[in-house]
Amino acid sequence: MKKLKNQKGITLVELLIGALISIIVVSAVLGFYITQHDHWLVQEEISDMQQNSRALLDELTRYIRKAGYGMAGSTAFRIDGDTLTIFVKESAKVDTTKFYVSTAVANHPNLMKKVNTQAAQLFAENIESVQFVQSGTAIQVNLTAREDTKDDTYTGDKYRRRVLQSRIKIRNL
Repeated sequence: MKKLKNQKGITLVELLIGALISIIVVSAVLGFYITQHDHWLVQEEISDMQQNSRALLDELTRYIRKAGYGMAGSTAFRIDGDTLTIFVKESAKVDTTKFYVSTAVANHPNLMKKVNTQAAQLFAENIESVQFVQSGTAIQVNLTAREDTKDDTYTGDKYRRRVLQSRIKIRNL
């Protein structure tokens, strides 16, 4: 039998070492991807919370600025703790719009809007608290928004929150 000279190939040990190095590299890349994806999801939740709370504040501003329209000499609004009732007379009757936080669904606080005697409607989700304070001819609105889902990597009760404030001048006083 002839011996082959200059035999070339990979030994089993070299193959196993190559496979082990490949597994380590793929594991590191996959771990990095998962970490980055989790951070992206958290940032998306924070961004949604901030965008929704700013949009809510803009919408509340529109309602508050209309308070007292068509009601010369009458009450334009009423603040009862964390509830704001706005009075507007755009037609023959006075329309009342009430804003308040509802915790009817456990762990899911919502800002509700109730117009006249209609059933209350969801106005904004995940608004944990709202405070209305009269300051002369303006209303100071302080609201606390929170994320929709818990983040197990966050401290405390696992919800991130943002507090927004706005001072809104009432035009019809």
